[in-house]
Amino acid sequence: MSLKGHEAREIRGRILKILDRAYPDEIGDELISLTLNDINMSVGPALLRGHIDYLEEKGYVESYTVGSEDLDITRRLVRLTAKGKDLLEGSIPRDPGVNI
Repeated sequence: MSLKGHEAREIRGRILKILDRAYPDEIGDELISLTLNDINMSVGPALLRGHIDYLEEKGYVESYTVGSEDLDITRRLVRLTAKGKDLLEGSIPRDPGVNI
């Protein structure tokens, strides 16, 4: 198991736990980034986007972008889905791509 793969799984699990605190509401991607940074799991915007995309493809989160791209003022809002909540609670089988 590579350290990079382990770190990716850990970050994804932390993202789900951050979103669980706001469930069923959404959280902005910048707040997720700041919270990860506070626990010494700093990730850049592109990497965070990739982790959120991964979790969204798995059905654990939903996201949408708000703001104006013309004015370059946008942010991505992310929320935990019921499936993501079930994963955190152990109601569905563990996912090898997410460390809970």
